[in-house]
Amino acid sequence: MLWRLLNTGVGTAPWNMAVDEALLLSCDAQPHITLRFYRWELPTLSLGYFQDLSEIDIEECARRGFAWIRRPTGGRAVLHKNELTYSFVAPIAFLGESVSRSHEQISRALALGLQRLGLRVEFAQHRERERDLSAVCFAAPASVELTIQNKKIIGSAQMRTKKSLLQHGSIPLSIDFEALAAVLRISDPLALRLLRQKAVGLGEFRELSQEELHAALLTGFEERFGQRFAPSSLNADERALAEELCEKYATREWNWRASSPNPQGCSG
Repeated sequence: MLWRLLNTGVGTAPWNMAVDEALLLSCDAQPHITLRFYRWELPTLSLGYFQDLSEIDIEECARRGFAWIRRPTGGRAVLHKNELTYSFVAPIAFLGESVSRSHEQISRALALGLQRLGLRVEFAQHRERERDLSAVCFAAPASVELTIQNKKIIGSAQMRTKKSLLQHGSIPLSIDFEALAAVLRISDPLALRLLRQKAVGLGEFRELSQEELHAALLTGFEERFGQRFAPSSLNADERALAEELCEKYATREWNWRASSPNPQGCSG
């Protein structure tokens, strides 16, 4: 089995989503395990595949110079700003058939990496959901997700084919709560206060660069799975597929009403 590390750097919102889906589809054709890290060209609000557009303020996104996009994965909105995003692609059989089992294994790898940075990471004790915050991914930690001091620190979601799975997630160094509230139409001061109580960026606990975070997480994945990830890049077929998919993710048809394979809920 090929174990690959991809550090694809900064990309546009359509390109970032296209690469993740291309890696998933290529895993069906030629099984591989790929850990990818990437960032966003602009602050970007990503919506879950099933999320209603009425939950976001598109005009406010434009006013602030934010991009927005619909993910191929399920769940709720994430504001990608001052963060590192990871994705992990593998055959379903490698991680376990259930969404929760596979998510737990990936979370344990993430936890090992964060613990190497001296962060006191724990699994969420129970799932919470506040009706007023239902549009926000970081408002609802699931039992397989990671927290620090009972605050959610990573928002993740999955997408599956019959053979393979993609899990990707946002690891914020800081959270712009004011901007998040504005683009998600959260105007109630109590709701915003609740959101601040449920989510946190890693920078609240220690000064940390994206490079430090990247290195620690890589070590965590290698420790968890007992394998070395070889630095790599997209192969020719994956790049061609990503370029084709990028066109889809840039269309109004996709972002305003989507159609995709089998998205799974925001484990985050």
